[in-house]
Amino acid sequence: AEESSFDAWIKYYRPDENSINSSVSYYDKGAILGLLLDLEIRKRSNGAHTLDDVMRALYNDFYKRGRNYTPEDFQRTAEAAAGTSLEDFFSRYVRGREELDYNAALDVAGLRLDTASAPDGRPAAEEAYLGATLDQTGDRLTVRNVPAGTPAYEQGLNAADQIVAVDGFRATRDFLNARLADRRPGDAVTLSGRTSAAYRILPVPQPTDQQKRNYQAWLAAPFPLGSRSQ
Repeated sequence: AEESSFDAWIKYYRPDENSINSSVSYYDKGAILGLLLDLEIRKRSNGAHTLDDVMRALYNDFYKRGRNYTPEDFQRTAEAAAGTSLEDFFSRYVRGREELDYNAALDVAGLRLDTASAPDGRPAAEEAYLGATLDQTGDRLTVRNVPAGTPAYEQGLNAADQIVAVDGFRATRDFLNARLADRRPGDAVTLSGRTSAAYRILPVPQPTDQQKRNYQAWLAAPFPLGSRSQ
Protein backbone atom coordinates (compact mmCIF):
# COMPACT_ATOMS: atom_id res chain seq x y z
CA ALA A 1 0.00 0.00 0.00
CA GLU A 2 2.78 2.43 0.89
CA GLU A 3 4.63 1.60 -2.33
CA SER A 4 1.51 2.14 -4.45
CA SER A 5 1.09 5.58 -2.89
CA PHE A 6 4.64 6.54 -3.85
CA ASP A 7 4.16 5.16 -7.38
CA ALA A 8 0.77 6.81 -7.94
CA TRP A 9 2.07 9.77 -9.93
CA ILE A 10 4.19 7.68 -12.30
CA LYS A 11 1.98 4.58 -12.62
CA TYR A 12 -1.51 4.73 -11.09
CA TYR A 13 -2.54 7.90 -12.92
CA ARG A 14 -0.82 6.77 -16.13
CA PRO A 15 -2.34 3.32 -16.60
CA ASP A 16 -1.57 0.99 -19.48
CA GLU A 17 -3.12 -2.29 -20.56
CA ASN A 18 -1.23 -4.25 -17.88
CA SER A 19 -1.86 -1.89 -14.95
CA ILE A 20 -4.67 -4.13 -13.72
CA ASN A 21 -2.05 -6.83 -13.03
CA SER A 22 0.86 -4.68 -11.85
CA SER A 23 -0.64 -2.06 -9.51
CA VAL A 24 -3.17 -1.66 -6.72
CA SER A 25 -5.36 1.28 -5.76
CA TYR A 26 -4.03 2.89 -2.60
CA TYR A 27 -7.56 4.21 -2.07
CA ASP A 28 -9.09 0.72 -1.95
CA LYS A 29 -6.26 -0.99 -0.09
CA GLY A 30 -5.84 1.95 2.25
CA ALA A 31 -9.48 1.70 3.30
CA ILE A 32 -9.15 -2.04 3.88
CA LEU A 33 -5.94 -1.58 5.88
CA GLY A 34 -7.73 1.01 8.01
CA LEU A 35 -10.43 -1.54 8.80
CA LEU A 36 -7.89 -4.24 9.69
CA LEU A 37 -5.78 -1.82 11.75
CA ASP A 38 -8.85 -0.72 13.70
CA LEU A 39 -9.65 -4.34 14.56
CA GLU A 40 -6.01 -5.01 15.47
CA ILE A 41 -5.93 -2.03 17.86
CA ARG A 42 -9.20 -3.16 19.45
CA LYS A 43 -7.74 -6.63 19.90
CA ARG A 44 -4.40 -5.51 21.35
CA SER A 45 -5.98 -2.97 23.71
CA ASN A 46 -8.79 -5.32 24.79
CA GLY A 47 -11.34 -2.91 23.35
CA ALA A 48 -10.03 0.14 25.19
CA HIS A 49 -8.87 1.98 22.05
CA THR A 50 -9.69 2.16 18.34
CA LEU A 51 -8.44 3.77 15.16
CA ASP A 52 -10.59 6.78 16.08
CA ASP A 53 -8.25 7.40 19.02
CA VAL A 54 -5.29 7.35 16.65
CA MET A 55 -6.86 9.92 14.34
CA ARG A 56 -7.83 12.19 17.25
CA ALA A 57 -4.29 12.03 18.63
CA LEU A 58 -2.81 12.89 15.24
CA TYR A 59 -5.24 15.79 14.88
CA ASN A 60 -4.37 17.21 18.29
CA ASP A 61 -0.62 16.55 18.23
CA PHE A 62 0.10 17.52 14.65
CA TYR A 63 -2.63 19.39 12.78
CA LYS A 64 -3.57 21.71 15.65
CA ARG A 65 0.11 22.49 16.16
CA GLY A 66 0.69 23.22 12.49
CA ARG A 67 2.90 20.18 11.95
CA ASN A 68 2.93 17.35 9.45
CA TYR A 69 3.37 13.74 10.52
CA THR A 70 5.50 11.02 8.98
CA PRO A 71 4.69 7.33 8.44
CA GLU A 72 6.81 6.65 11.53
CA ASP A 73 4.73 9.11 13.56
CA PHE A 74 1.56 7.36 12.43
CA GLN A 75 2.88 3.95 13.45
CA ARG A 76 4.03 5.21 16.86
CA THR A 77 0.61 6.78 17.49
CA ALA A 78 -1.14 3.55 16.51
CA GLU A 79 1.16 1.58 18.80
CA ALA A 80 0.41 3.94 21.68
CA ALA A 81 -3.31 3.22 21.20
CA ALA A 82 -2.72 -0.53 20.92
CA GLY A 83 -0.42 -0.57 23.93
CA THR A 84 2.09 -2.75 22.11
CA SER A 85 4.28 -2.93 19.01
CA LEU A 86 2.53 -3.11 15.64
CA GLU A 87 5.74 -3.54 13.67
CA ASP A 88 4.59 -6.93 12.38
CA PHE A 89 1.38 -5.43 10.96
CA PHE A 90 3.09 -2.44 9.32
CA SER A 91 6.06 -4.38 7.93
CA ARG A 92 3.88 -7.12 6.43
CA TYR A 93 0.87 -5.20 5.17
CA VAL A 94 1.68 -1.47 4.92
CA ARG A 95 5.30 -1.46 3.80
CA GLY A 96 5.21 -5.07 2.60
CA ARG A 97 3.18 -6.96 0.02
CA GLU A 98 1.86 -9.93 1.97
CA GLU A 99 -1.69 -11.09 1.37
CA LEU A 100 -4.04 -9.59 3.94
CA ASP A 101 -5.25 -12.05 6.58
CA TYR A 102 -8.91 -11.04 6.67
CA ASN A 103 -10.11 -13.87 8.87
CA ALA A 104 -7.52 -13.26 11.57
CA ALA A 105 -8.73 -9.65 11.81
CA LEU A 106 -12.46 -10.31 11.47
CA ASP A 107 -12.32 -13.02 14.13
CA VAL A 108 -11.90 -10.26 16.72
CA ALA A 109 -15.55 -9.36 16.10
CA GLY A 110 -16.77 -12.92 15.59
CA LEU A 111 -16.84 -12.72 11.80
CA ARG A 112 -15.30 -14.64 8.92
CA LEU A 113 -14.82 -14.13 5.19
CA ASP A 114 -16.76 -16.70 3.17
CA THR A 115 -15.70 -17.27 -0.44
CA ALA A 116 -17.59 -20.49 -1.11
CA SER A 117 -21.22 -19.36 -1.17
CA ALA A 118 -23.39 -17.19 -3.36
CA PRO A 119 -25.17 -14.18 -1.76
CA ASP A 120 -28.29 -16.26 -1.06
CA GLY A 121 -26.29 -18.82 0.92
CA ARG A 122 -26.23 -21.54 -1.72
CA PRO A 123 -22.93 -22.94 -3.02
CA ALA A 124 -21.55 -20.65 -5.72
CA ALA A 125 -22.91 -21.71 -9.09
CA GLU A 126 -20.49 -22.52 -11.87
CA GLU A 127 -20.76 -19.86 -14.54
CA ALA A 128 -18.72 -19.62 -17.69
CA TYR A 129 -16.94 -16.30 -18.04
CA LEU A 130 -14.11 -14.78 -20.02
CA GLY A 131 -12.55 -12.40 -17.51
CA ALA A 132 -11.23 -9.82 -19.98
CA THR A 133 -12.54 -6.27 -20.31
CA LEU A 134 -13.87 -5.81 -23.84
CA ASP A 135 -14.64 -2.78 -25.99
CA GLN A 136 -17.21 -2.78 -28.76
CA THR A 137 -16.53 -0.13 -31.42
CA GLY A 138 -18.80 -0.50 -34.39
CA ASP A 139 -18.42 -4.11 -35.51
CA ARG A 140 -15.02 -4.54 -33.84
CA LEU A 141 -14.80 -6.40 -30.51
CA THR A 142 -11.40 -5.78 -28.94
CA VAL A 143 -9.70 -6.58 -25.64
CA ARG A 144 -8.96 -3.64 -23.34
CA ASN A 145 -7.17 -5.53 -20.55
CA VAL A 146 -6.79 -9.05 -19.20
CA PRO A 147 -6.56 -9.68 -15.43
CA ALA A 148 -4.12 -12.40 -14.44
CA GLY A 149 -5.67 -15.71 -13.44
CA THR A 150 -8.75 -15.40 -15.67
CA PRO A 151 -9.62 -17.80 -18.51
CA ALA A 152 -8.77 -15.07 -21.03
CA TYR A 153 -5.31 -14.65 -19.48
CA GLU A 154 -4.64 -18.39 -19.37
CA GLN A 155 -5.72 -18.79 -23.01
CA GLY A 156 -3.27 -16.12 -24.15
CA LEU A 157 -5.51 -13.16 -24.94
CA ASN A 158 -3.76 -9.79 -24.84
CA ALA A 159 -4.79 -6.15 -24.81
CA ALA A 160 -5.70 -4.82 -28.28
CA ASP A 161 -6.49 -8.32 -29.61
CA GLN A 162 -9.62 -8.41 -31.76
CA ILE A 163 -12.12 -11.21 -31.22
CA VAL A 164 -13.42 -12.00 -34.68
CA ALA A 165 -15.64 -15.03 -34.10
CA VAL A 166 -17.07 -17.26 -31.39
CA ASP A 167 -17.89 -20.83 -32.43
CA GLY A 168 -17.75 -19.71 -36.03
CA PHE A 169 -20.17 -16.82 -35.57
CA ARG A 170 -19.18 -13.18 -35.90
CA ALA A 171 -18.39 -11.86 -32.43
CA THR A 172 -20.07 -8.97 -30.68
CA ARG A 173 -20.05 -8.33 -26.95
CA ASP A 174 -23.74 -9.21 -26.62
CA PHE A 175 -23.34 -12.39 -28.66
CA LEU A 176 -20.31 -13.46 -26.63
CA ASN A 177 -22.12 -12.87 -23.34
CA ALA A 178 -25.15 -14.81 -24.56
CA ARG A 179 -22.94 -17.64 -25.81
CA LEU A 180 -21.13 -17.92 -22.49
CA ALA A 181 -24.43 -17.88 -20.60
CA ASP A 182 -25.36 -21.12 -22.39
CA ARG A 183 -22.11 -22.84 -21.50
CA ARG A 184 -20.58 -24.55 -18.50
CA PRO A 185 -16.95 -24.21 -17.40
CA GLY A 186 -14.73 -26.32 -19.64
CA ASP A 187 -17.21 -26.61 -22.53
CA ALA A 188 -15.61 -26.75 -25.97
CA VAL A 189 -16.08 -23.19 -27.16
CA THR A 190 -13.62 -20.74 -28.59
CA LEU A 191 -13.22 -19.12 -25.16
CA SER A 192 -13.57 -21.46 -22.20
CA GLY A 193 -14.95 -20.54 -18.77
CA ARG A 194 -14.12 -21.06 -15.13
CA THR A 195 -15.88 -21.08 -11.78
CA SER A 196 -16.72 -17.69 -10.30
CA ALA A 197 -17.00 -17.26 -6.51
CA ALA A 198 -18.92 -14.78 -4.38
CA TYR A 199 -17.63 -13.09 -1.22
CA ARG A 200 -19.54 -12.54 2.01
CA ILE A 201 -18.73 -11.68 5.62
CA LEU A 202 -20.57 -14.03 7.98
CA PRO A 203 -20.73 -14.61 11.75
CA VAL A 204 -18.60 -17.45 13.10
CA PRO A 205 -20.72 -20.47 14.15
CA GLN A 206 -20.18 -20.14 17.91
CA PRO A 207 -19.03 -16.63 18.88
CA THR A 208 -17.69 -15.98 22.35
CA ASP A 209 -19.21 -13.33 24.57
CA GLN A 210 -16.07 -11.23 24.03
CA GLN A 211 -16.46 -11.44 20.25
CA LYS A 212 -20.07 -10.29 20.59
CA ARG A 213 -19.00 -7.35 22.75
CA ASN A 214 -16.30 -6.43 20.23
CA TYR A 215 -18.83 -6.61 17.40
CA GLN A 216 -21.29 -4.33 19.19
CA ALA A 217 -18.60 -1.81 20.14
CA TRP A 218 -17.25 -1.84 16.58
CA LEU A 219 -20.52 -1.55 14.62
CA ALA A 220 -22.85 -0.13 17.29
CA ALA A 221 -25.28 -2.97 16.61
CA PRO A 222 -26.14 -6.25 18.35
CA PHE A 223 -24.47 -9.41 17.13
CA PRO A 224 -26.56 -11.18 14.43
CA LEU A 225 -29.24 -13.46 15.81
CA GLY A 226 -28.95 -17.19 15.38
CA SER A 227 -25.33 -17.43 16.57
CA ARG A 228 -24.79 -19.35 19.79
CA SER A 229 -22.22 -18.21 22.35
CA GLN A 230 -19.52 -20.44 23.71
